[in-house]
Amino acid sequence: MSKRDTQVFIPWLDKISDFYNTFRIGKAENDFFTTMRMEDHAKGKLLFMPLFRGNFFRLVICKTPGLRFLLPDETVSTSSNSIYFAYPGKIESWQRVETIYGYLVCFTPEFAGIDPLKPTFEKDFPFFMNGANSILRLSQKDMDTIAQTAETLLTEMKSGHGDNFEMIKALLKVLLIQIRRLYYKDKDAKTDFQLKQASLMVRFRNVLDSYSIDAPGRRKERKPTVKHIADELHLTPSHLNFLIKKYTGHTALYHIHEQILLEAKSMLTHTDLQVSEIADLLQFNEAAYFNRFFKKMTGITPTAYRDDILQLMRRPLDTPNR
Repeated sequence: MSKRDTQVFIPWLDKISDFYNTFRIGKAENDFFTTMRMEDHAKGKLLFMPLFRGNFFRLVICKTPGLRFLLPDETVSTSSNSIYFAYPGKIESWQRVETIYGYLVCFTPEFAGIDPLKPTFEKDFPFFMNGANSILRLSQKDMDTIAQTAETLLTEMKSGHGDNFEMIKALLKVLLIQIRRLYYKDKDAKTDFQLKQASLMVRFRNVLDSYSIDAPGRRKERKPTVKHIADELHLTPSHLNFLIKKYTGHTALYHIHEQILLEAKSMLTHTDLQVSEIADLLQFNEAAYFNRFFKKMTGITPTAYRDDILQLMRRPLDTPNR
């Protein structure tokens, strides 16, 4: 199978309407902001959503349980009164076994006025950071507050007023602030230095993502290295390593290896590619080298990992996470 063929397995959904059409959940109002009640999804929606990346932010506000999110590095299930977070470039898929009550909110960074490269991004939107918890679990009282704002957003979107998107921007900001306050319960605020380091991590991740197999546009035809990424960030490799390790506790090379491993897990889980084909796509010179790399990172071979994850996907949804 060629590299081009794998694109059908791991699509990058550039527009909100692409997301709605792919998963058959109805018609998106537009490609910059849309929201809906999840119980109003169109008939024929998929029960299993294949692996994808979206180029927009998404909030899945769940009043009831019934969704299992299959992420490359973890599997998480929603519960009553929970919010699932997705951001541009996040690799994900999910399973659904029953009607979900709640709200789906999709919006672009431009519409919301969100710039992931701003130094305050992590402080303002900690739940949209790579590495943050994917699900926030709420009390009934807190969910009632969030649901009221989400319902007001939906009503405004359907109002037909000439200035409704001006109102929607304000209401969306209120919703995000409400979520942020809940997220920061019992959490310490970040220092200015930590915020600067967080900004570097966002830029580091953006460059690293451009090496991924399914990167939009032209993918870099070489494996990521600390030197290549440092050059793109206008830093020396040693200085990049120092800053990344000081902020995360791990070297830049560790994060590069984690990204390669994440892509490997994604293809093992969601494609029928042979291990040797995956090794080639990830630009390993030999399949044996890829096998050694994967086993060193995970403790098991790629084949064993594929067998384990397929068994997990067949497990009933109400089985507790391990």
